[in-house]
Parts: sequence; C-alpha cells; structure tokens
Amino acid sequence: MVKTRAAYFEGPGKVYLKELDLTPGPDQVLVKTFQASICGTDKIAYRGDISGEVKLPIFPWGHEGGGTVVEVGSKVNGFSVGDRVMSFAKGTYADYVLFDVPYGCLPVPDGVDMDIACLGEPLTCAVFASQLVSKSIEIGDTVAVIGAGFAGQILSQGIKKGGAEKVIVIDFVNEKLELAKSLGVDFVINPDRDDILKRVMNLTNDRGADVVVEASGSGEGLNTASSIVRHNGTIAIYSHYMKPFIVNMYRWHEDALKIVHTCLMHRTKEEMVVGVRDAFRLIKKGVFDIKPLVNRKYRLADINGAFQKEVADKTSIKTLILP
Repeated sequence: MVKTRAAYFEGPGKVYLKELDLTPGPDQVLVKTFQASICGTDKIAYRGDISGEVKLPIFPWGHEGGGTVVEVGSKVNGFSVGDRVMSFAKGTYADYVLFDVPYGCLPVPDGVDMDIACLGEPLTCAVFASQLVSKSIEIGDTVAVIGAGFAGQILSQGIKKGGAEKVIVIDFVNEKLELAKSLGVDFVINPDRDDILKRVMNLTNDRGADVVVEASGSGEGLNTASSIVRHNGTIAIYSHYMKPFIVNMYRWHEDALKIVHTCLMHRTKEEMVVGVRDAFRLIKKGVFDIKPLVNRKYRLADINGAFQKEVADKTSIKTLILP
C-alpha cells in the first residue's frame, strides 16, 4: 500500500488534492506517475460544463500519462515491476495510480522516451484518426481541419503526409495557426478576420473541401464542417462532444455526405492495442513533430492553478502535470 495525492473536482472551478491509500487488486498494477497531461474533457469538467450521468464532485478522468510499475497484483501476467507503461485509463493526476490490466495501461514501446510515451493516448487517437482520414483522400484533394489544438495539429501533420495536396487549418487563436503553418500546413483561417466559407471556396475553385475534420469539440465547428465540405464530400468527426447541440444536417442528406467517426478509444480494446502499435511505429520514424506541441508545465501541487490558467489561456496546446 502507498499513499498518494490525487486531484479531485469538488465543483465548478474547484480542484484540490485528496490523500488516498492505494493497494493493487489481483488484476491491477500500481504505477508511480512520471507525467500526466490535461485533456479537453477535463477542462470541460473543471468548468462544470457537463451533462448526462457525469456529475461533480468527481475524480477527473486524467487519462493521459504514464510511469513505472512498482507493484503487481497476484493474478497479473505480462507486467513486471520496473516496466514502463502509458495510461489508457483515468487517474493520472496523482503521485501513484492503479491500472486494471491488460487494457488500463500498455507497455511503452522500446526506443520511445517517457515524455512522449506519456502522451500515448492522445497521440495514438490523433495518429489513428489521421490514418483513417487519409484513406478517404484522393490525389489533389483539399482537407480542412477545424481546431488547431493538440489533436488538430497531429491530424494536420498526418493528413498532409498522408496525401492531401492542400491542408487548411481553421482556429480562432493566431498562435495556434502560426504553429500549424510552421509544421507544414498550407493555409490557415481565423474566423475573427476571415469569412470561412468564402475563403475555402476561393482556395478550392468554388468546389469546397473534399474532406473536413472536426476537431474543435463544438457544435459551431460541426456546423462549419457541414457548410464548407463539397458535394459528396466527407466529414470526419474527431471530437468528443460533452453536451447536446443543434446540428444542421440538411446538407448531410441533400449532398450525400459521408460521415466518418474517427475515435479509436470507442472501438474495441483489441483495435486500440493494434492502433497504439501502429501509431508508435510512425512516431518512432519521426513522421510527427510532437515536442513543439507541449507548451505548458505545472507541478501536481499547483493543480488548481494549472486548471485556472489552462481554461483562461487559449494559446495552450498541451499542458503537462508533473508529480
């Protein structure tokens, strides 16, 4: 048994550390946290902007991270003390975390640094989505990505290298757009200064984007995707929407759009494992430039301040929480 500090969302805008005692069950491993990172869903929960069965107070999802196995349960096979693992379950805003095996955490591939491995879940999801979208791309296609956060940046890189002739990134934050340009996208659009539809039509000879990826997590983003995709084009939905919203689906029917859901984590566990292996094969080859996407770091002791700043700072892309 070990004692750990663990983040706890008491109410909207209120997060603090609770002390817990952890002992691995028969099918669990106890992991000493190396690094965690903040996901957009946790920012939504922190604001209290959630619906459905999820209610505050809660221990936040905190599903991005990893560390080193320090104890294994009596029935555990395939994991040993000293193994490096990456999280695919929640609870990583803590000094130590318990993972169910075999799918709560996965081994870190040989040759991968821990700071990159601890981004395994969001990296794998975005890389998988970029591969899936690339299967819909034909020679000469233009792809628009709505949202230039961590996932949007990875998606844009993968789609460009996956065969798109032009990649357009749409976001309200100039700093994110500038980063996307530096990492290889062809055009950027800021809705605060540009007419999105007019600009996309100008860039596509009034055809519309062949594929639009929605990675902003907003109803506005999905409706924008519906307006700028071409006739018989494809909308690829990456985002996890936490609250209901109204979607204008008129064009989905009238223009026979193809709708693709790209979320790896909502497929089978077996597909997830295969997706992780394939994603890290590409990451190890250097296909994706990841380090420029990490632009904030905080200590676990400052978890409250980290979330306050994260919600207020629109330029943040990926923020780390270190024990």
